[in-house]
Parts: sequence; C-alpha cells; structure tokens
Amino acid sequence: MNIWIVVILLGVLAMVLGPVMMLQPSERDRQQEAVRRRATEKGLRVTLEALPRQATDLSEPERLPVYRQPAAKGGGPARDWMLVRAAYEHESHFMGVWAWQGKGRATPAERACLRECLPRMPRSVRALSGDPGGWSIYWTEAGGDRALAVVEETLAALRGCSPSPASAPG
Repeated sequence: MNIWIVVILLGVLAMVLGPVMMLQPSERDRQQEAVRRRATEKGLRVTLEALPRQATDLSEPERLPVYRQPAAKGGGPARDWMLVRAAYEHESHFMGVWAWQGKGRATPAERACLRECLPRMPRSVRALSGDPGGWSIYWTEAGGDRALAVVEETLAALRGCSPSPASAPG
C-alpha cells in the first residue's frame, strides 16, 4: 500500500513541476532577449511586424523582429520607402536582389548609403525601410552579435545620409 502512495505523490509532483519547467525560456529565447537588450541599450527600438505580402508569397508573411533607429524630430527620410530581399536575382531589382516595395524610393543620398551597406548585410535581413519617423531593418536575428553590429552600422549610416532637420525642404 505504501508503494501506491509514493507512486501517486510522484505523479502529482510531475504534474505540478512539468508545466512549470515548460515555462522556462529556451536557449534561443535567452539569446534573442540578450540581442534585443543590447540593441535597446544602443537606442534602437525593437518591435514585431509582418512584412507586406509579396507577389511570390504563397502564404501570409510571419511577423519578424524590426530594429528601428528613430529619427531626430524632422530628421527622418522625406518620403516612405521599403526595400525587400527578393527570392531571386533580377536586373530590375536594386543591386540585384533588393526589390522596392510600393511607390516610395529612397533619396539619392540614401541610395548611395544603401549601395555601400547592402553588400555587408547578413542573409537574415529580410527588408529595410525608411519613413519620417526613422529607419527600420526587418531581421530574423540569426547571426548573433556580428549581425547585430552590421544592423547597427547600417542604421547609423542611413541616419547620417538623411538631411538634417534644418536643411530639409519644408
């Protein structure tokens, strides 16, 4: 009879501790949290957003982490633009594999920065965008600290390419 009490107690204990242990973050979750914390410490904002649906998408795009460099008041891009990494290379794409989304385009100064930065961009970067509020990079967070450094450098370069609020037309 005592053996059954021990078995029942072990079963109850497993049923209580099992769900608690499943609530623990995985190693990947911890790494993502550390990368996002470092980015936030450097002044970037991290959110989750879905990319606009592409003509080649068979299903709805999933939400990706978006690393955003806010612009100083009035210092962001004058017009909205977005570049999305295409699934294939084509001569009509910007630098071969980057397709403009929508009608907006980067300014000539921003395009010059993009030409310099895009070759270093990790494959885990899915898109870049700019709007009057700042610049964003849609990234799967693969590549760890090295990829984060490239993301930060690219956002800083784009911020440096934008006209200052005093020189912006208005």
